[in-house]
Amino acid sequence: MANILETLIYASEKAARIARSCCNTSDSILVAEKGDTEANPRFDKDFKTIADVLAQESAKDFIVSRIPELKGQVRGEECSEIGGIAISLQENSDKTIDLLSKILPRDAAKCMAEAAHSDVELNYEQTLPNILNIDYSDLGVWIDPIDATAEFISGVRGEAKPGHGLPCVTVLIGAYLKSTGQPVVGVINQPFYDNGKGRIVWGVNYEGTQLFSHDNESNAKKVILMSSAENEEIIEKFKNIGWEVQSVPGAGNKLLKVALGEASAYIVSKGTTFRWDTCAPHSIIYAKGGDVLCYKHHTPLKYNDPHNMDIQEYCNEFGIIAFTDSSVFNEIKEVI
Repeated sequence: MANILETLIYASEKAARIARSCCNTSDSILVAEKGDTEANPRFDKDFKTIADVLAQESAKDFIVSRIPELKGQVRGEECSEIGGIAISLQENSDKTIDLLSKILPRDAAKCMAEAAHSDVELNYEQTLPNILNIDYSDLGVWIDPIDATAEFISGVRGEAKPGHGLPCVTVLIGAYLKSTGQPVVGVINQPFYDNGKGRIVWGVNYEGTQLFSHDNESNAKKVILMSSAENEEIIEKFKNIGWEVQSVPGAGNKLLKVALGEASAYIVSKGTTFRWDTCAPHSIIYAKGGDVLCYKHHTPLKYNDPHNMDIQEYCNEFGIIAFTDSSVFNEIKEVI
């Protein structure tokens, strides 16, 4: 039986390679505006790129090829259509090049297709745990192929502001139990970490097994992350009691910083994150003994939504609170 954690790690690297391939040619960052049913309401305009779609479809294809029981149970953020073409990973690189060439210059299509079809080889200092007793018939997967798409676009184009751009981009792949909605395995891939060398952070929280790939990098007990669009009154409440409020791009990037201990919490009072944003980080934060809760009701987020819902219905509509230390959560409750 395939190792679910290893499978998600390798799938994330498939997506990461496609993201990195876009830096080889400026023609490969084809951008399309999302329609009303796809778009995040936080933005006046929301976008996706051909890299988002191909990365998602490549990751899906890899996961199902390794674990056939998950066929039909792997979901992603992006609609597979872009520029009037349904994007999918073809049976070989040449056919994928032909498909992508319908909407991209052939050189750009070749670069992206070769990344999608390349064999993934990763070296780990630690042995990956194999969750042998997991029931794949009770498993679903959420994928965010390239989180922080706006930062990705500006980074590839060389237009990013300092502290923004490619380092904020993440690939998020999380598995959850269909029976309960609980996230159990999460992988966050940073394709552009350390000047493109990349980094993968993972966590497992399943039937008493709690494993996390990285130790805390810092102990930021008074740093809380918020969106730049957060309610000003909430921001001021935390500042007034001595918290340092930071705004950094990307929901996945913020949640990763909480998981790593670079921030003590991340809160969003509005419905601007989605299941694909939070499933993978939630699994990792669970593994650290924390949680990702609904901002309004303080209940854990669940991920076993029906498959036939409109995209907007997968929104975490009542906001989120993410933390790894329950004492931090108790202080946040008092403030809000």
